[in-house]
Amino acid sequence: MICDVVFDLPLHQSFAYAIPSAMTLHPGQRVWARLRGRPLIGVVIALRDGDEARLHSIERPVESVPILSNAALELGRWSAEESLSSLGSTLLALLPPPARGSRTEVVAPPPEHVAGHASPPELWVGAGREARLAQQLRGQSGSALVVAPDRERAARWAATLDAPRLDSGAPDAARRAAWFAASRGRARIVVGTRSAVLTPLPPPATLVLLDEHDPAHKPPGAPRMHARDLLIRRATLAGSRLLMLSATPSVESWWRADRQRAIRPCLGTEPWPQIITADTRRILRNHPITLPLTRTIEDMTRSGRRVALIVTRRSAALICTECGELFRCPECAVPLYVSRPQKALACRLCARVEPLPEHCPSCGGHRLFPFGWDAERVEAAVRKRFPKLSVSRADPRAQVLIGTPAILRALGPGTLGAVGVVTLDNLLTVPDFRGGERALELVWAAAETVGRGGRVIIQTLHPEHYAIQAVQQQDLRTFYEQEIKLRAELRYPPFSRLCLISVKSRSQSEAQARLGDVAQALRGITGLTVYPPAPFGSVVARSARRQVVIKGPLGLPRLIAPVLRPFLEQRRRGAGVVEVEMDPVS
Repeated sequence: MICDVVFDLPLHQSFAYAIPSAMTLHPGQRVWARLRGRPLIGVVIALRDGDEARLHSIERPVESVPILSNAALELGRWSAEESLSSLGSTLLALLPPPARGSRTEVVAPPPEHVAGHASPPELWVGAGREARLAQQLRGQSGSALVVAPDRERAARWAATLDAPRLDSGAPDAARRAAWFAASRGRARIVVGTRSAVLTPLPPPATLVLLDEHDPAHKPPGAPRMHARDLLIRRATLAGSRLLMLSATPSVESWWRADRQRAIRPCLGTEPWPQIITADTRRILRNHPITLPLTRTIEDMTRSGRRVALIVTRRSAALICTECGELFRCPECAVPLYVSRPQKALACRLCARVEPLPEHCPSCGGHRLFPFGWDAERVEAAVRKRFPKLSVSRADPRAQVLIGTPAILRALGPGTLGAVGVVTLDNLLTVPDFRGGERALELVWAAAETVGRGGRVIIQTLHPEHYAIQAVQQQDLRTFYEQEIKLRAELRYPPFSRLCLISVKSRSQSEAQARLGDVAQALRGITGLTVYPPAPFGSVVARSARRQVVIKGPLGLPRLIAPVLRPFLEQRRRGAGVVEVEMDPVS
């Protein structure tokens, strides 16, 4: 007998090894084996008859039994195919650290699942979703895996549920112990990040995804796939119940859950704060604080309540400040960004370039400019306007906190008197079709962070935008109906799939030539839209980067995999490193 082993390498192939006569191996088992003279950990994916005379032998198993069940292996294969990652890199990225030492660890095998009927994933929305989840998990008797976007939230939920952690914030030995405790049913609930999605659980199991909309669920590295998609597939294969929690779900998840009638509102007990819009046309250029926000800071600090000012990233879109007109790409409908080196407007999707206009086509005005307020400039302006208040970008005890949207997660619900969004247009006008989705996420998170009797002040050129209206009415459907209609018209996800292919090289000419070869090969596939290659990243970076976006049907990975695989496997040779990301989140 010989075995086929895959390693953490960007190669879509396995390597054959002889099995010593005194050794018993199974698919799904981790082993130590030498590859090109180096000892590496791999995963056995198959056993077969073969000539072992000229093969290297397996040195030893890492564990005494398989660490992956047959269902987990199948999930790993599916994930590798969908993300165009190698199987070895995919499996080994989703396993706990191996034990130290030279001895094989004796552990219990994972439970095998008998596929059952999987109900549609449930989408839990509303301010009471987390409290309801904690109550349900404590009260049920079955096993559960809770997947958080990052280590901080994993730690918080592990403490809430008194559950062991499987994320990288826990020591290696503790992570490994939690994996095998979950497998044997000794730990009924475990908490981790995306790296824990293959954790074996005795049936019937409940799978939970926290903050489904968060891009952190799709970290760099293989498999370049969102935890949501992995858990949906796992629930389907094993017949498990999947709960996805989010204040503002992704458009794709809302669309699917709405069609399956699987949206579950969880109403909270706190009243909704007052949502106030401040029209910034002809106002925000010279000062970041409008009169409504000024009065809110005065009122809240006078009553001893804190205020947070949220500064989004600097906008690169061109706006007419007289009428609020936003310059969009006529082909892609996403905002054009200002390219300062080229002194032009450009589209990040189709690479369209046009000269900077002299006047607004809508109102004829000449006040056209990219604008934005970073945290440092906002802090200086607030200190000047309110010299007696404590203002900080670091101290959470300050009367006025200034920072990015991340501070809302750190502060928690109901902890502030008011939140001011300095300019929402940096999200509404971002050169990305998800701009409205990001704007809804920020404003809704601000509303949940404000306590009883509080206010949310939204400074914007577009006070009538449907994302703002949805928050004012506390009605998510107001947003998603409009957004899904727009996505359907433009054939954006969930009605199609996108793939981002990038090349990193020593020079722009090398990157352009390499990416041109990739784009040319893809243009031969029927049913794809291949946009022109475009540069991205900093113009002063040491290496050159270029990217191309392709749009296609729901089976896009299977269409493009045969063409892209040679480029990916040779990515460290020649004139550029080729990388691919299916379903980019930004």
